[in-house]
Amino acid sequence: MAVPDRTQLRRDEILDAAERVFADKGYHEAGIADIAALLGIGHGTFYRYFKNKHDIAETVLDRAIGRFAAPALAEDPEAAATIDEYREQVERMLTNMFALFDDHPHVMRFFHEESVGVDAERMATALDAYAQFGERFLRNGIEKGFLRDDLDVEVVSQALLGMILEGTRRALRAPDVAATRARWIAAGTALMFEGVAPPARD
Repeated sequence: MAVPDRTQLRRDEILDAAERVFADKGYHEAGIADIAALLGIGHGTFYRYFKNKHDIAETVLDRAIGRFAAPALAEDPEAAATIDEYREQVERMLTNMFALFDDHPHVMRFFHEESVGVDAERMATALDAYAQFGERFLRNGIEKGFLRDDLDVEVVSQALLGMILEGTRRALRAPDVAATRARWIAAGTALMFEGVAPPARD
């Protein structure tokens, strides 16, 4: 594994600071001076690495999009061979998605509250890619007999993504993030595997 050079390390420091500033102040209200002040560097140093505020915001957005996708991309959507493995994958992806609040809290706030203001088209493209991954996961469930074979995988994947986005958005403002996380993971998994209708009666 390559060791980051000094330039990359400084660039990453600026990106980390920008995430915090954009999440705390908002993209439109924040300025280069706020990012530089947080790091204790001059404006000139900043401009060696990024052209302007929008340039760094787009880079922050790309990192946020990648981090939000990482829990799913760590999984092989065709890997599960049993229903138990399939369910474990769902729970693992949801658990790791919510774990981003522990590892990258500013990233999650930026993703939910500022990303569209930075580049709405880029966000739309990312959401389409997330949903397409979900389609692959659902198709495996159908092929293996874990899910109904009449599912509209395109729409169902988009609906599940919407649920994940709403769950992580609500966790941002929840007084008890751990409890909110546990409820959404449990409810999301149950919705996928048990649905909302009562069990069929014999």
